[in-house]
Amino acid sequence: MSKPNISIIIPAYNCSKQIFFMIESIIKQDFSDWELIIVDDKSTDDTPTVLDKLKKLDKRIRVYHQKKNGGASVARNTGIKHAKGQFLMFFDADDEIKEGMLSSFFKKMNTNIDLCVSGFTLRTLKNNRTLHVAEVCCQNPPTQNSDESFRLYILRLLGYDGRLYQVWNKLYRADIIYKNKIEFQPGVNFGEDLVFNLNYFSHMTGKIEFIDKPFYIYRQDLDGGTYSKSSLIYSNRIDNFRELTNFMSPELDSPIKHDLLGWINYSWLYSHLSAITNSDLDYPEKVKRLHEVSELFTYPPLGKRKNIGGKRRNIESALRFLVKNPKLCINLMRLNNRLKQSPKLGKLWRAVRRNINA
Repeated sequence: MSKPNISIIIPAYNCSKQIFFMIESIIKQDFSDWELIIVDDKSTDDTPTVLDKLKKLDKRIRVYHQKKNGGASVARNTGIKHAKGQFLMFFDADDEIKEGMLSSFFKKMNTNIDLCVSGFTLRTLKNNRTLHVAEVCCQNPPTQNSDESFRLYILRLLGYDGRLYQVWNKLYRADIIYKNKIEFQPGVNFGEDLVFNLNYFSHMTGKIEFIDKPFYIYRQDLDGGTYSKSSLIYSNRIDNFRELTNFMSPELDSPIKHDLLGWINYSWLYSHLSAITNSDLDYPEKVKRLHEVSELFTYPPLGKRKNIGGKRRNIESALRFLVKNPKLCINLMRLNNRLKQSPKLGKLWRAVRRNINA
């Protein structure tokens, strides 16, 4: 194959039953100038055999088999090395994409655009049944202020919603990745997408183009607990925050910079409290984990209202109290998670969340 416009990279591990749906959704796209690189990460089921059969469906599909299991980051790096496209995309094996995603992304990219980002659809399942479907990160994000640096703008967007954290709802310029030797960090099994994106942001000279459509369908499976084991280790979030502060280090110190960093620190604390509460750990273990978090959390000063808004400041204050009161925290977070995952009340929960960012 000559150089395609888009290279799609998918790490695959023990996903023989799910990956067909992702491949099918790619083949059905109205944009045809792509190559699909699937990297089998030394699967222990029949995934290697299934992939070798699936690649016969289309000559644009290439499969590589790792000699040993190295995790999604290593598999994606293998895909980057073999990619030939002008642009790169990174998908997960158990998800799907909607019709028109590739063509819409490609049309948006021009000489002034270095990154294209869309919203996504969150599909929550339990026992293989869909509980509810929510379209998120589809509203237009804030624009960059005339007196605002690019890094400060990225920091503000990271505190606005979740669209900049993942890699699967984005189109990247391959030349930026290859020229600056950007790769996924091996051994990082939580927040590796964010670390990759921060590195990419650091080398951007063009703009970010936002698409207000939920093209990517992300599968959230509640069986066995909503969250991965790595998300229950608070030191992982501390490591991620260290990467974020390093990204912001070239930026001059200012009250707004520290307040925005503080808001993200508090919002990650909320995410961690939610993860512990919604996990399948027993109650005493949850209380123990929350006690550990209260000792590790840095408790940044409450942000100024003019920098983060009054609603966010109130949330920061509430979180400072909750993390020190594990039993109350668990009860309130349980209620929060029920609202968020409810088919009927989930929309209201997300509306409140958007109102906080308004």
